[in-house]
Amino acid sequence: MSMQQVATNSILPRDITMSKAEKIGIVIDHLVDALGSEPGCTMRRAVVLTDIDEYPGTTQAEIMKRLEIDKSTLNRDIEWLYDYGCIMRRASPTDARVQEITICGYAKKNFDFALFYFDYDHKSLKNFLIRFIHIFDKQKPTLRDAKIVSFLGDKPSAKKQEILDHLYDGPSTTDNRAINNLVDFGIVKKRDE
Repeated sequence: MSMQQVATNSILPRDITMSKAEKIGIVIDHLVDALGSEPGCTMRRAVVLTDIDEYPGTTQAEIMKRLEIDKSTLNRDIEWLYDYGCIMRRASPTDARVQEITICGYAKKNFDFALFYFDYDHKSLKNFLIRFIHIFDKQKPTLRDAKIVSFLGDKPSAKKQEILDHLYDGPSTTDNRAINNLVDFGIVKKRDE
């Protein structure tokens, strides 16, 4: 398999001995850990979590305005983040009808590991994630999809088994389906054999 597109505009500022694709993979790994160790989580939820961390105590109305996400989509994302223990909600001290949202626990710790690669600049991480989402066009990309693409950035002619070996400990059918979907959507293409 080889990549058709790479997130070339996405630059990770930490200059260490790893390639850009390896750094992207590490950032994705930290985001997976921050999002309940769920690689099937959408990248949009990672953007929402980034926004919540950037603006602690924010409200859903404020997030909707900043990220231009419709109410029902954001409600689903907030419920998912809450159910997975990534965020806390509490009533505002000034208006009990308003829920303030903050990132918490393991999500905060692992999110900060990802943020490290962006010099703790939330806007840079958010822009990176949004640019990565745009690679996928109409498909709703997951963190698993991003991990596959980042791996292929360093090994464009990797065999399918090599890709599977670098993914998360999930069902192989799910991982295979993710690779096949990326091929079907034209994001990666099969290597001529």
